[in-house]
Amino acid sequence: MSSRYWELLWKRAKRFLVRAERDYNEGDYDGACFNSVQAVELATKAVMHRLFGVRVEAQGVKDLLVQLRRMFYNVGEWDLVKLVDEVINGCSNELEPLEKIYIDGMDIELELSENQGKTCLKATKKILETLIRIEYSFTQSK
Repeated sequence: MSSRYWELLWKRAKRFLVRAERDYNEGDYDGACFNSVQAVELATKAVMHRLFGVRVEAQGVKDLLVQLRRMFYNVGEWDLVKLVDEVINGCSNELEPLEKIYIDGMDIELELSENQGKTCLKATKKILETLIRIEYSFTQSK
């Protein structure tokens, strides 16, 4: 397991978050949501790699979080299963636009609104904070 790969994924995730915030502040809500999706995907993959030594090819925010939940379930980390469930359930309304952005690949007819950009950014920050807590909690218990 390469810590370099994990560090690189987190570095990229944080850069995408910075881009998402910049885009939002500049009124580019499409860009804010697109970069939010990238940040969440990379951060989730980083956690999966660090904690389970896997490189995940799958994409899609919700799919990745479901896979992470399954990984914790398989090793009996019930508190972390619950935490990932809380993110999935607590952010389900926010995850929907993130999923739509990914699935449609920004090839949608309508521009995203300021509210949608704000929602994506808020969900991204919440998910990244939770992933950091999960990573810390899991590594402290081992």
